[in-house]
Amino acid sequence: MNTNFQFLKTEWAIFYQRATKAEQLVIADPRTSLAYARMALEVAVNWMFANDEELTLPFNTTLNSLITDRIFKEQFNHKLYSELHLIKKAGNLAIHNKPVADVDSHTVIEYLFYFAKWFAKSYGETTIEDAGVFNWDCIPKQGSEALTKKQFEALQKQLDNELDKFQEQLEKADKEKAELAKENELFKKQIEALQAQIETNKVQANTLDQAVHPRNEYETRKYYIDVALREAGWDLQGIKDKEYKVQYMPKSTNTSETGYVDYVLWDDDGLPLALVEAKKTLESASKGENQAQLYADALEKMFGRRPVMYYTNGFETFLWDDQFYKASRRVHGFYTKAELQTLMFRRSHRADIRTAPIDTNIAGRTYQMRSIKSIAEHFAGTDKTTNKLIGTNRGALLVLATGTGKTRTSIALSKMMLEANWVKRVLFLADRKSLVSQAKNNFVKFLPEHSSVNLLKEKDNPDARFAFSTYQTMMGLIDGARNGEHRFYGVGHFDLVIIDEAHRSIYKKYQAIFEYFDALFLGLTATPKESIDKNTYGIFGLPDKSPTDAYTFDEAVDNDHLVPYRTIDVPTKFLRQGIKYDELSEEEKEEFEDEILDGEEASGNEWIGFNELNQWLFNKDTAIKTLNFVLKHGIKKRGGDELGKTIIFARNKKHAQFLKDIFLELDKERFGNDYVKVITHGEPKAEEFIRRFCDEEKERLPQIAISVDMMDTGIDAPSCVNLVFYKPVKSFSKFWQMIGRGSRLRPDLFGVGKDKERFLIFDLCENFEFFNENPKGIESSSQKSLSEIIFELKLRLAQYLNQKQFLTDENLVAYRTELLDQLHNSIKTLDTQRFDVKMKIQTVLDYGTDNRGLWSHLSKKDEKIIIDQLAPLVQPEKGDTDLARFYDKLLYTIMIKRLETPNTSQFVEALTIPIAKVATTSKKLLKKTTIPEVKYKEGLIKLPLEESFWTNEGIFHLEKIRAGIRDLTKYIDPVDQKYVTTDFQDQLNEEEVVITDYASKKPQVTSPFKSNVHRLEEIIRNHKDNITINRIRNGETITKKELKSLEKMLFSDEVQKETIESELGNPLDLVGFIVALMGLSADSVDKAFANFINEYQLNAIQIQFIDTLKLFLTKNGKLDATKLYDAPFKNFHTLGVDGVFNEQQSDVIFKIIENFNKNQVGA
Repeated sequence: MNTNFQFLKTEWAIFYQRATKAEQLVIADPRTSLAYARMALEVAVNWMFANDEELTLPFNTTLNSLITDRIFKEQFNHKLYSELHLIKKAGNLAIHNKPVADVDSHTVIEYLFYFAKWFAKSYGETTIEDAGVFNWDCIPKQGSEALTKKQFEALQKQLDNELDKFQEQLEKADKEKAELAKENELFKKQIEALQAQIETNKVQANTLDQAVHPRNEYETRKYYIDVALREAGWDLQGIKDKEYKVQYMPKSTNTSETGYVDYVLWDDDGLPLALVEAKKTLESASKGENQAQLYADALEKMFGRRPVMYYTNGFETFLWDDQFYKASRRVHGFYTKAELQTLMFRRSHRADIRTAPIDTNIAGRTYQMRSIKSIAEHFAGTDKTTNKLIGTNRGALLVLATGTGKTRTSIALSKMMLEANWVKRVLFLADRKSLVSQAKNNFVKFLPEHSSVNLLKEKDNPDARFAFSTYQTMMGLIDGARNGEHRFYGVGHFDLVIIDEAHRSIYKKYQAIFEYFDALFLGLTATPKESIDKNTYGIFGLPDKSPTDAYTFDEAVDNDHLVPYRTIDVPTKFLRQGIKYDELSEEEKEEFEDEILDGEEASGNEWIGFNELNQWLFNKDTAIKTLNFVLKHGIKKRGGDELGKTIIFARNKKHAQFLKDIFLELDKERFGNDYVKVITHGEPKAEEFIRRFCDEEKERLPQIAISVDMMDTGIDAPSCVNLVFYKPVKSFSKFWQMIGRGSRLRPDLFGVGKDKERFLIFDLCENFEFFNENPKGIESSSQKSLSEIIFELKLRLAQYLNQKQFLTDENLVAYRTELLDQLHNSIKTLDTQRFDVKMKIQTVLDYGTDNRGLWSHLSKKDEKIIIDQLAPLVQPEKGDTDLARFYDKLLYTIMIKRLETPNTSQFVEALTIPIAKVATTSKKLLKKTTIPEVKYKEGLIKLPLEESFWTNEGIFHLEKIRAGIRDLTKYIDPVDQKYVTTDFQDQLNEEEVVITDYASKKPQVTSPFKSNVHRLEEIIRNHKDNITINRIRNGETITKKELKSLEKMLFSDEVQKETIESELGNPLDLVGFIVALMGLSADSVDKAFANFINEYQLNAIQIQFIDTLKLFLTKNGKLDATKLYDAPFKNFHTLGVDGVFNEQQSDVIFKIIENFNKNQVGA
């Protein structure tokens, strides 16, 4: 049998069998050929991991895991390595019944041949003659019929079983070889010598591959495009799919007026859905756009429908649907046929969301409706040339105070956009499981007719209208395996992505999600707009401090949509000043020495700072005094017998459990495990207990929740009336999130008609004082991974060593070269199949592949690109521990500082803390000298403990300990934190407690009346919960009988109606008096205007006008309609109400005002 793989037959029989089978079926059965090629690759790669001493078999032994191993990847030149991925990917398409074509089997068999050559050249026991180039005459022109799907699946199962047995044989042989090497020193040396020869062979094999392997860059890139299209379900086997000839091209481009489109993606009805223009290089991207536009013109003339345009060079892809968007945008893959069909359907069925109705049963408050309108007006526009509806922006940011209905607003927006045919599928992302579950429950509650899936708990449903996930899970779904190894979600799967609590740190960590999905993005946040990071606005394409819409906490309280808080600043001596040894009693000093100093005698100057309390030191008396204060002064229920729902924000898990234990000691008859619950990420069923705490349908325990980071944000707990800030908070956004846990309305909380009016915040750590002094707080910078930090430090160190004064030192030059080699290798070995890497593939290839020389001469621009785009992609070395990476970070930082500070005393003084950390690591390791590896390096470990070590010049002594000690850190006990519980007498003087009510910006009503009139006002305020008074405030008409009953309650011998009328100088209109004094309820005003807003499809400016009008009515109860032509209404338009609304709309507004102004007493 003629075969290209003859050189495999003697030494690698199974590899040979599968490769030749793939070769025989290239033409006869491309799908089975691709499957065999992938299986051949799998056999070869498994053999390499079993026999190559440089390779270590990972826990996950899938083919994808093996070929993305860093050491494995380092062996190949970039082009050959990329071809291994294409063999795998094309094989996956075949195995998972995706579209494949003759070109796939032809391309893959050639790739497999050149890999097999490299393999045999590297590992062959006998030197093989060069097999030359691939011989196409060995491919049979015909063969047996293609396998049926059932036969194919049976074959797959058979071959998988064979592979399992093969792996078992390899593992057994590997173990035997390892045992023999242990016992036989000569055999061990022979293995080492053989490995050295293999490494030499690999280098030669790479050189030979680059010299002999014929590669056409353009054709290779087109094959990348082929595979990407097939991953999206396009089979590309039709005669019209590639190089499609079109007419009507401009004569300036071709005198024959014809052209050839690289790819056309066809609909089932024979009309074009999209075209793809392939170009060679990044520089030709704009040329690709122009060419694609001309082809689209031609196809439109030929078929009467304009296709969507793609243009790509294989690494970067742009999409342009010029029937709706004026500009193209970068995407990271191709749409499926169904997704493109949806785009076409929308061209004729998309409604204008600016005038679409809003479901007021979901979001009926005017600020919610205004927010939705603002988003609609941001996403949609009108073409100034054609006057047609077009898309404008694709990102929006909504700032709504916690408790004002961010989720409900997003639900109403989603429904509106679904019904207007703007979106088909929506993805909701949050950073916590409990928030994901809560969001899904709310969507299901209001939109039960639409299918929803919680991707954390439920089976994947690609057809679900709504999907809910954490960011972490979605990253895995995009990049991980589903039904094998193919991607679960394509770039066009979702039309709207909602980001809960959108801020910079989320984007920094999960940037790839934002870039991967080609969707409209809506960010939701409760962080006040002035405190949102500039970069967060940039993520959504917005100017700084300019959200799409905002509704503040002040506005919400003023409009009675949230309840205000009362702050109780609870000072204890220890939480404010810390614990000073010399201020303790003699008995307490003894306890201090025993518990904190481990029995050593105190010097007298010892002091535990207040910041350390509840971190590792927990003082019982402090907890008892503070918790008793909360129990005594907190808002109660059941006639004052029971503390209302309470959330305590603790510093850490140990602190939370400590507080719970104190509660159980305080009242064993009331407090139990059900009543007081610790809710943290590590606690089993934490989500269930959050749900019980927040249950509004029936009262359920726990009554007191002690939370560590789980209930700080997003949890809806309207019945919560007490918050205990038992930890310091520096982040302004988190501070407001925590406040928001108590701000929600709760009608009838204390009985019928007795609503929640405020909530209490017990501040034990001076948080409010901190934010009074630091209005913006201190936001932590975006967290970088240790791997990213180390990469940047190494780059910084290498660049620093490029300065003139270091270039004459051969050792430093060699060290710099070593650092640059490592940095380049980190980029070169990135897994190009990771979707976050693929999105930066051009930059990865520019600085990776075989471009090592570039790193020796990096410009400032290069440095910025590497740090901004490549460093975040770097992942930890296999087997590395966090402690080892932390040690690297520590030593590289010290090395840089040593170069920057030649003066030894200044250097040691400046780095006291880092030096102490290095010394501490050595001390911990010296406790582990029973471990042979540690004992062997005991002398090296002791070096940092000597003062003279740190006075050495240069950095090589530092590099020596870094390289020699880093891998030993894995032996340090992971938990070495000392926790101490004490019982020192603390002080809490209730006379020093400061109580501050929330300062609403709502102006207080100042009565113009004196004496009896003023007393009447006080009586009315004291009876504000009276049913008749509530009905008056709700704008309802009361009967004369009800009015008389009200007068009987309000007037007495001390406050007579006649006396009041005498002071006023005119008859008393009691209903009007109450309305003027108390204002109208926000709900009644909301209801009066809700239908008007929805019926007339008001825009955002008109809704803002109505909001201002509502404020007047809720404050004053009545309004002279002529005021609508004066400020502040004149601020919206110089003509006042007539400039903002048309005549018909103005008439409706006047009628609503008239209804509020008229006498509300009926028969």
